[in-house]
Amino acid sequence: MRARAATTEATRERVLEAGVDLFIANSYDDVTLQHVAKRARVSLPTVLRHFGSKDALLVEVARTRSAREWRARSVEPGDVRGAARMLATRYEELMPVWWRYLVLEDRLPAVARAIDEARRGHTGWLAETFASHLPTGRGTKQAVAALVAATEIYVWRTWRTHLGLTAAEAERTLGDMLEALVAHWGSRSRRKT
Repeated sequence: MRARAATTEATRERVLEAGVDLFIANSYDDVTLQHVAKRARVSLPTVLRHFGSKDALLVEVARTRSAREWRARSVEPGDVRGAARMLATRYEELMPVWWRYLVLEDRLPAVARAIDEARRGHTGWLAETFASHLPTGRGTKQAVAALVAATEIYVWRTWRTHLGLTAAEAERTLGDMLEALVAHWGSRSRRKT
C-alpha cells in the first residue's frame, strides 16, 4: 500500500511540476492538459484524475509557486533596503509571467483566484517584514495598504517599461519610497509622544 501511495504522490508531483513549467512559460490559453500530460509523461486521464480540470491545476500551480515565492523572499524583518532589493530581484524575474496572467484576471475566474491568493500572500509578507516599522492601532491597516501600493508590480512595470528606469534605478526608487513611508510613520509616532 505504501509503495502505491508513494507512486501516486510522485505522479501527482510530476504532473504538478509539468503544470508549473508550462504555465510559467506560456499564457493560460496556450496550455492544454494534453501538453501537461505529455510533459509529465503520463496519460490525459491521469492528469484529470489528479486535478480534475485545467483551472484546478492552475490554482494548485499558483499555490505551489506561492509557497516557493515566500521562501525566496527571505529578508531580515525591518530591513527596508533589503526588502527593496529582494522585491526588485523577484519582480525582474517574474514580471513577464505576472503580466501574462494579470491581463486575464477579469476574464478567467481561476486566474483571478490564483492572483488573489498571491496578493494576500504579498500583503501578509509586507505586514510581517515591516511589522517593526508599522504604526499601531487603527493606522496599521492604512500603512499596510500604502506598502501594497508602493510595491505593486504594476508600479514596477511602469518604472521599467514606460518610464525607462533601469532595474537598479527602479530598485533605488522603491527603496526610497519604502524608507519615506517608514520615516513618515516614525515621525507620526514621535509627534504622539
